[in-house]
Amino acid sequence: MSDVIRRRTAAVTSRTRRHRDRCGVRLGRWTRAWRYAAGRLSADEAQRLMLDCRYPAGWHPLLVLTVEDTLEKAREEIADHPDLPHLVAEGCARLGDKWEPHYGELLEARCWAIYLAKNDATDEGITFVPLNDEHDPNQ
Repeated sequence: MSDVIRRRTAAVTSRTRRHRDRCGVRLGRWTRAWRYAAGRLSADEAQRLMLDCRYPAGWHPLLVLTVEDTLEKAREEIADHPDLPHLVAEGCARLGDKWEPHYGELLEARCWAIYLAKNDATDEGITFVPLNDEHDPNQ
């Protein structure tokens, strides 16, 4: 008799947890939708929203150019500068719709975005200091 009670309790507990999890996921989606409509999405929420829409839209990219990864790569080449994040973000945005990835070219896309950031910095009178040559302010 106690086995029957345990099995039924486990089944009810399992259904309750599944229902709670589904409600949590739906609440998260509604919250992101509301913030999107209000224009108050954080970068993480915007990325999650894109991931939520990926399957229904049939969009399954193999390579993703992100500002975070490109900024990390840029910081391997350039000394940190306060304007570097927004310039790299602009470079990624300009490049994002133009790039058609083929094999291992995500790194090349990041390098191109960094190149665009360097050019924008030069146009705005900002000098980046390369990490490999601290004395050459022209690059």
